[in-house]
Amino acid sequence: MASLSVGELIVKYIANPPNAISIFRLIVVLPIAFGITGGEFAISFAIFVVAAISDGLDGFLARRFGWETAFGKVIDPVADKLLLLVTTITLALSGHFPVMVMLLMVAKDLAVVLGVLVYTALAGFPELRPIAVGKVTTVLQLVLIGYVLLTLAVEIPLNHLVTPVLIWIVVVTTILDGCGYLWLWTGKLVRDPRWLAGEANA
Repeated sequence: MASLSVGELIVKYIANPPNAISIFRLIVVLPIAFGITGGEFAISFAIFVVAAISDGLDGFLARRFGWETAFGKVIDPVADKLLLLVTTITLALSGHFPVMVMLLMVAKDLAVVLGVLVYTALAGFPELRPIAVGKVTTVLQLVLIGYVLLTLAVEIPLNHLVTPVLIWIVVVTTILDGCGYLWLWTGKLVRDPRWLAGEANA
């Protein structure tokens, strides 16, 4: 089968509307970060809100119109994580977000990536499907970061009651999210015939 040209690859993957939206999220990560470091919180907040809304839009379009692709299944969660982590890290390093909460969020995502690598090494690349608590955690993290940016944009004191409540909710769901993936993938690995075959041949 003939290989696709660069133009054909662009049409097949990047011109796909849901994929284009995911790529948009990747592109706006840097403007959001630069806005935070430059004190342009209103601009960063506005861009972040648009990017956060697009997170649900690309998935809806992919499912509604049958535009799902293997590329999209990878680029969508990558864009989500980069949007959240880069914004959170930038806020924390700028003194506008608790460093320990930022480290927890980063550690959880690194643990998930490590889990994928270990699973792949033992039994092949796993099917990547977000769990329910993971979806809830992502939404809550987006709400928390968006709220922090809003408080900075309109100069509301960060010790306002809503902020610590949101932070603690995100801490709990992030921990549950990490434990959920650990439980899910450990169970899958134990039952995976590829792992069992490899263990038998060892």
